[in-house]
Amino acid sequence: MPQRNVRVRMMSVGFVGAWLCLTAILLGLGFGGLAEAAAVRMYSHNDEPELEAFVAALRAETGLDIQVLRLSSGEAWARIQAESPNFGADVMFGMMHSLALRAVDEGFLHPYVSPEWESVPGEFKDPDGYWYGWSYWFNAFIVNTELVDELGLDIPRSWRDLLDPQYRGEIVMPDPGTSGTAYLMLATIMQLMGEEAGWDYLSKLHRNVGQYTKSGTAPAQLVAQGEYAIGITWDQAIFQRIEAGFPVVAVLPEEGVGYDLDVVWIFNGARDLEAAKQVIDFIGSERGMTLAGQYRSKVTRPGIPSLVDFDPPVIAYDAVWAAENQDRIMAEWRRRFSR
Repeated sequence: MPQRNVRVRMMSVGFVGAWLCLTAILLGLGFGGLAEAAAVRMYSHNDEPELEAFVAALRAETGLDIQVLRLSSGEAWARIQAESPNFGADVMFGMMHSLALRAVDEGFLHPYVSPEWESVPGEFKDPDGYWYGWSYWFNAFIVNTELVDELGLDIPRSWRDLLDPQYRGEIVMPDPGTSGTAYLMLATIMQLMGEEAGWDYLSKLHRNVGQYTKSGTAPAQLVAQGEYAIGITWDQAIFQRIEAGFPVVAVLPEEGVGYDLDVVWIFNGARDLEAAKQVIDFIGSERGMTLAGQYRSKVTRPGIPSLVDFDPPVIAYDAVWAAENQDRIMAEWRRRFSR
């Protein structure tokens, strides 16, 4: 199993649900103490422990006041579309590659060619500096080994296995309407099977799903707590809970998994453009990437260690197709499956 090859640091689990001045929390400062610091407003879908670490490091490196609103990918994208052209943030830290491509097409982003990203291979960044991919992640199953034993269930080994009637009501997965993790799974199924067979697969899977959650991480926690036997989620959420001691394992389906870059960008109209550039520079720097490697399965700067030392069985995922077809795929999913 993958967890035998995983090097994972202990992380707490939590969510940031509103604008927080995280530097004030972490460093014991009030807003008044930061009055003279340049402020950067940031949207992020990253988990709280990672955000806290990055904000603390950014503050130490740059002196910036970082104000964060944590949203799922779907919520963030809906907000961005509604706010355009007057965005409520300066920087997006953590977003799907497919949505970065759409944001470029919509004219939402400000280009910046950062010298700190020179060593990152070209496939992980926009050639004109509109977005930068700092890590990548992949879909996986989380299985509660105690619960499957108790219920007499087999551990699924493939996407096809999830259709077995033995799992009726025991699968939890994120809602593609709000979760980038879930849309990655949908796009993966379509690319693996073709659309006609893909929709047939999703219809059969729907019969076994007991709950659709708002975020991509929530299924991992529900399975870890024993509320469901199996969850469709993402790698980092699983490995956190393995390290925390929950009776769970990660399963990478034998047909392969989709993967996606996590990207950072600057919005057009950023209130303090030079401060926003400092954020981009830090994330791409050796220090920033080393910090990312403590929380992420894979980072894009060569030579930086990360959480996993194996290569996941990723498919030849087409992020351009995923971006171009997302609205259509999502509309069809809502028509068929929204509860």
